[in-house]
Amino acid sequence: AEITMACLSEAKKKYLVKMVEMDPEGKGIRSIKIAKELDVTRPSVHAMLTRLSDDGLLVKEHYGIVYLTPEGLATGKKIIASYNHNS
Repeated sequence: AEITMACLSEAKKKYLVKMVEMDPEGKGIRSIKIAKELDVTRPSVHAMLTRLSDDGLLVKEHYGIVYLTPEGLATGKKIIASYNHNS
């Protein structure tokens, strides 16, 4: 299923952008690092990562590492490009 930019909440966009910035190569990021970067609680991060995973934008490993899927990476880059375009 194609994820359209319109159906992504601002919160989801913020996470995707941060993850692309933190992990442009798609090597994986610890969810605790995302919590620190975004200054949010671990349960908040866990809930959002679950939603993004359900959307097919990332894959969660059992030991707290998440990977953007190719679609997640592409979507994050599109969001960044649209932000840069609008500013």
